[in-house]
Amino acid sequence: MRFIFLLAILLSITKITWAVDFSTKLYPTVKGGNLNECSKKLESQLGGWCEIRSNQQHPSISAAWPPKVENKTHMVVGPRSVLQAWNSAAFDSARYNFYFMGGGHADYGGNEVYEFDLSLGKWSRLTDSSPLDKLYVLTDYNVRKKKPWRRLCWVPDFRTVPASAHNYDGLIYSAQTRTLFLYVMGAANGSCFEDIEDKFKNSPTILGNRATTFGWYEFNPDLYKSRNGVPALTWRRVFNANELREKKIQQGYPATAQLSNGDIVFGSSFRTQKYAPKVADLSSLKPFTSQADWGDGTKVFDKKRDIVWSLHSTALLAFSSSTGKFLRKYKTGFPNGKSLAIANDGKLYSWNGTADVSVFDPDGDKVWRTLPWGVNGPLKGDHRVYGKWVYLEKEELFIGLSTHETGVWAYKHPNKPKYSEYSKHDAQKLINNAKPGSKIIIPPGIYPQGLFVNKSLTLGLKGVSLRGIANSKGIINVSCNHCRVVIEDFHGEGVKANCQRGNCAGIKAEGRDFNLVVKRAHIDRTVIGVLTDNRGGELILEDSLIENTGWKDKSSTLGHGFYAGSIDRVVIRNSIIRRPFGDGHIVKSRAVDTLIEGSVIAGLNGYHSRTIDFPCGGKLEIKDSVLQHGANADNIDLISVGTESKACGDSAQPSRVSLTGNWIVIDRDRSSDERSAKYGSTQLFTWRTSVDSVRVSGNIFVEPTGQFSFDPERRVPDMTDQNRFYRSRSDAGLTANQLPTTGNLRIN
Repeated sequence: MRFIFLLAILLSITKITWAVDFSTKLYPTVKGGNLNECSKKLESQLGGWCEIRSNQQHPSISAAWPPKVENKTHMVVGPRSVLQAWNSAAFDSARYNFYFMGGGHADYGGNEVYEFDLSLGKWSRLTDSSPLDKLYVLTDYNVRKKKPWRRLCWVPDFRTVPASAHNYDGLIYSAQTRTLFLYVMGAANGSCFEDIEDKFKNSPTILGNRATTFGWYEFNPDLYKSRNGVPALTWRRVFNANELREKKIQQGYPATAQLSNGDIVFGSSFRTQKYAPKVADLSSLKPFTSQADWGDGTKVFDKKRDIVWSLHSTALLAFSSSTGKFLRKYKTGFPNGKSLAIANDGKLYSWNGTADVSVFDPDGDKVWRTLPWGVNGPLKGDHRVYGKWVYLEKEELFIGLSTHETGVWAYKHPNKPKYSEYSKHDAQKLINNAKPGSKIIIPPGIYPQGLFVNKSLTLGLKGVSLRGIANSKGIINVSCNHCRVVIEDFHGEGVKANCQRGNCAGIKAEGRDFNLVVKRAHIDRTVIGVLTDNRGGELILEDSLIENTGWKDKSSTLGHGFYAGSIDRVVIRNSIIRRPFGDGHIVKSRAVDTLIEGSVIAGLNGYHSRTIDFPCGGKLEIKDSVLQHGANADNIDLISVGTESKACGDSAQPSRVSLTGNWIVIDRDRSSDERSAKYGSTQLFTWRTSVDSVRVSGNIFVEPTGQFSFDPERRVPDMTDQNRFYRSRSDAGLTANQLPTTGNLRIN
């Protein structure tokens, strides 16, 4: 085996990968304690991003969450849904205060109101959540044949306060009344139960069905004084569900916009009305638009052009602000957060919640252009931004946030931006029109979507950058039965595609007995690099690089580098899988047969668990490769065999394991601050199934403590004499930080 420095390979990859990104020297991401600090820093560096953090432990709204939330209110997700569900924000442009409220569906039932003061950089919770002590009927008698009783849900008294709901773009601050207005479209349903015994028949606790929870509400955010006849920190219901229906405001995605005279346009994607905030009766409602349903989106008033813009996933719509007449439609064709703000230059700016800002000039060529900041923009975020993106005219800055995992972002657009324009080709359409079994080359360029492949195909992606996710599963989602798919030259960037939530993978493969071959791929900063389902098939990874998976992910998702489910065979050949975060395994395979050859599986400075997880047992062969167990590993095992029998059909397979001709570098030192120090010495195997055969020979081990075992439970014999052991890299002929690799490894 011939050894070379890994660094040389990394440099050659980096030169190609990041050629289109901004220089980190010109636009580094900076931090500030408030708006003023960020404004000064961004002015001095002529643009970029500045994060306003509440504190290190709670960078965002979590600093003001309730200390305790009862289960009935918490529902499935809890308070983080105030930002990360389909919820907007209201902004007081005179006092630079943001207001937040929401939850909805099964996510969260709390209706508390939060405030963020940009001048102070401070979060506050203005109210506590209202008790869920009333009920509404989610499903009435005899609607379900097998369940003829009612399904009831807990809700606050929505006759006086709004129920928690996804508010989309339905929350707004009125400059006239200095109060918030909220359009509620259906109360949260995460605390429901089956009233089988009909205990609540004729109960006054039941206030109606879910439709009756709709309403138009007003809130006074002042700590002490009344505003517009509403006492301090108090809600009032302005219009109930029946009154809204009378004005033909139907169920749909809530939307709002404030006009120059102070009137508010509000309603759903089906119909909107004009509302005079100081006149709290139905006479103040005047029809505005009745438009086709474009789904959820964001409305904003353009005072320069006297237009109300409405941005959706596929279209930008323009309406006359005086008559509501539909004026024109533009195709969007870019991944946006349905957020929209208008700067002093008159251009429209949309932020996707992470690292991309897109710009549209209605007076110019009317083409959306995107500025992809990559690692110099927010690395974590959610595309459901809506009104959580505003422009400050005086400071010439944008303010935005989308997740509790980061602070509030101040953004200054550079004077001479280097825009990326999206390809005029439709990559998904090219795939859809391709004949099964054919080879299709996607033209080089930037594409706003992820790709879905549901047939046998060879897919060439050289020079292609995908900026979206297919089916909420991966940048590429392969889903077909008994098909053969070959993916070549795929470059998956999790930051740019917003693939950093849930189990989002660079490539997600699913179906019965598929055959997927991935060649010359580079997958970076997705939650999982490559992921499959559990219905059989074969997955081959060749000449590829997967790195930085689960990028500093603090969610419950484990950021595995490579994760094969219960399929038939896995081959990892001449590839590097390195630096996973999120405490997942570097390689996890439930396949019956797994082969790793000529590859590097390395923890480096990432935060990971096992180097190889083989939880269902079977055949595992690793040869001519490098395994590196990182210093930040939280697991003393390098390799597990048969450890998850319950997840493997209640029976892990008898196993045959072979490790030959490898370098095995262990950087656990068991110092007091080492994450798994308390668990004892390092072990090559944790073995939980029967042993058919095991061979560990011709390997070079580098292990610093000298306290190493093959298998402490002695299912595996000690094979020390068949391998070479060194206590340091220098003893093994390496430099201090050198990681060897195989001479067969070729990554272009």
